[in-house]
Amino acid sequence: MSCHHVICLELKVKDLVPFSEKVIYRLFIARGMDIIQRGAEAEIRRGKWLGRDVIIKSRVPKSYRLPEMDRSLRNMRTRNEARLIHEAREAGVPTPIIYDIDTVNAEMTMEFIDGLRVKDELGRSAPDEVRDLLREMGRSIAYLHRCGIVHGDLTTSNMIMSKGRMWFIDFSLGSRCASVEEMGVDIHLLKESFQSAHPELLDRFHIILESYKENFERADEIVRKAKEISSRGRYT
Repeated sequence: MSCHHVICLELKVKDLVPFSEKVIYRLFIARGMDIIQRGAEAEIRRGKWLGRDVIIKSRVPKSYRLPEMDRSLRNMRTRNEARLIHEAREAGVPTPIIYDIDTVNAEMTMEFIDGLRVKDELGRSAPDEVRDLLREMGRSIAYLHRCGIVHGDLTTSNMIMSKGRMWFIDFSLGSRCASVEEMGVDIHLLKESFQSAHPELLDRFHIILESYKENFERADEIVRKAKEISSRGRYT
């Protein structure tokens, strides 16, 4: 699959509304919507969009940047994340459907995934269920890397179990056409997240890697790179 293809918004023609109406609609839904998460770069709100339950991610302006540069950066990062989410979905990894991209306000409206974070799911699951979750995690990461996509923030807080599937969210630190080094960093960061959030499962991390290797022909090379990256951290 090419690393460069156009995002196709998954909307029916009857759902599309004229530009002026969309602007009015955005202004309407923005009022009274509670912020459910606020980060350094973005605010996350939950609301309704054309009758659908949605998440609206808004990249907030930064006063320390020149206004034109700030608009350009927020626009670029919003488009890049939307593209990554769509391409990950095309690669076989469940991700939210992108309904709308507002490049003026650097906002992205996407499907709300109703489920439990994998971080919490792992803590309440039986050993056999944990194994299945870890295998699905490894398989999904392999699908991303096979298409040259890195997530950039692989933690179990950025994965949600819903409708029997593992959904990947928040590709804000991700990139396309990734190098071996970048893929190695993905694996390294995932292991670090297990060390902090799931220390009791570290002895089962190999299950993720086994599934990863089964689904990606270059996996051995990436895993070696991840180990190399880990050793750099220990001795610097």
